Amino acid sequence: MGRGIQLEIKRKISSVKSTMHMTKAMEMVATARLQLFKKNFKNFYEYEKELSSAFQRISSSIEDIDEVKNFIWKHTPSKVMIVVISGDMGLCGSYNDDIVNASYEREKNLGESFDSFYVIGSKASKRMRFDEKKIRRSITDMYSKPFYDDAQSLSNELMRIYTKGEVDCIEIIHGYSKTSLVQNVKDEVFLPIKIDKQSQNISYDFEPSAEEMLKVVMPQYFGSKMYRILLESRVSEQNARQNAMRNATENAKKLIDDLSLKYNKMRQFYITQEVIEITNSSEGLKGEE
Repeated sequence: MGRGIQLEIKRKISSVKSTMHMTKAMEMVATARLQLFKKNFKNFYEYEKELSSAFQRISSSIEDIDEVKNFIWKHTPSKVMIVVISGDMGLCGSYNDDIVNASYEREKNLGESFDSFYVIGSKASKRMRFDEKKIRRSITDMYSKPFYDDAQSLSNELMRIYTKGEVDCIEIIHGYSKTSLVQNVKDEVFLPIKIDKQSQNISYDFEPSAEEMLKVVMPQYFGSKMYRILLESRVSEQNARQNAMRNATENAKKLIDDLSLKYNKMRQFYITQEVIEITNSSEGLKGEE
């Protein structure tokens, strides 16, 4: 009976070690991807920041024309579409659930002003379909590695939905890294835009005209904004996955230590017991002589 328990503990130790090797490997993969996404996000963030500033200056100069009027915040929205960006993979703690839960909370707060969900990522898509939510469109396996062209196509589609009057506000709910250990959920308005009042008080001269520049800058502005959000989401997801795999590896080590201690104690007990039995037998034989 005792030997059987020892063998069972050894099998458990072997199984946990195999799991630990997998979680350690996945942690290393997540770390490598995280460094790549962080580098891309850091480099692109400054570009998007400057482009946003330029767009604000141009828009504030010609906000009375129709091309700009349609995109400027005028009143409280009555038809809000929520774009939800989750991951396509799990093993990242509560990252995906936190995003979906925040989306449901926002839907509840909007009440009758809520129109539909636009879902990016298989994790959010599966759960929302199971919960029978109103989904306008679902995109999966899109951005394991985000590309600018994908972001531009996505932003163009959102702009078409908005300009057709199907909705009058588009919000994006996605993950972001507050720190490397803390992942939060962010809700930001994609459309309409709010013009910076400081930009309105400054007069600018443009060459070519502001109207011509706006035709070029506007698609780039929304495409860049979407690409920045996708990169920010991926950084947050990889941070969450790295932390989850690190915690899993550390827990596996602790479990192996506990099982090894239990195995050694049991082994020592049975060895001691066998020694005592041999000693007693030897003493018994001597008594018979």
